[in-house]
Amino acid sequence: MSAHDISTAEVIDLGGAHDEIGMEAALDIARAGLTRGELPIGAVVVADGRIVGRAHTEEVTQRRLLVHAELLALEEADRADGWDRRRATLYTTLEPCLMCLGAAATAMVGRIVWALKSDSDGAGRLATEWSDGRSADLPHPHLPAVTGPVAEDAARDLFRAYVDARGDSCDPFVRWAATIIGEPPEPMSTPPDPASDPTPSR
Repeated sequence: MSAHDISTAEVIDLGGAHDEIGMEAALDIARAGLTRGELPIGAVVVADGRIVGRAHTEEVTQRRLLVHAELLALEEADRADGWDRRRATLYTTLEPCLMCLGAAATAMVGRIVWALKSDSDGAGRLATEWSDGRSADLPHPHLPAVTGPVAEDAARDLFRAYVDARGDSCDPFVRWAATIIGEPPEPMSTPPDPASDPTPSR
């Protein structure tokens, strides 16, 4: 997918009120994923006033686990030319996991802004702890600045729609999504087979 412009008059320094604009783009991608049966997690990479990467999670579509929205959006952005990585922002509708935080650091993205907190596997706090005790003289990846929430209610509504549309407490994706919105599912009468249907990490 090619990069899609956002008006540079609306997105300039990617800070403050402009974060709502970037997050709305991520929410649009999450909505598209939801209509395809995916968890409603969307991510966009915005740099120099334009989107250089966008994706929703694709665990269902690809039947794989290493296809988080942030990872796919960063991969698309990494293939694009001519964008200022350190001034770029990754907008994601869910607090990123450790894998995606590491991928953002490797891609040298300057900021991450998330909408909905993930108590189970969110790694945002690590961004403030990563450099503690490390010598400034050592070359090591510098984690992006991580902030949130932005547009929390809209992201929560998407997760609630995902859970309400299924209502199968034996589905590990549904059970995990329910915890994200603070509604733990009812106990399962028959535990799922972990070999055939692993509980998602996000």
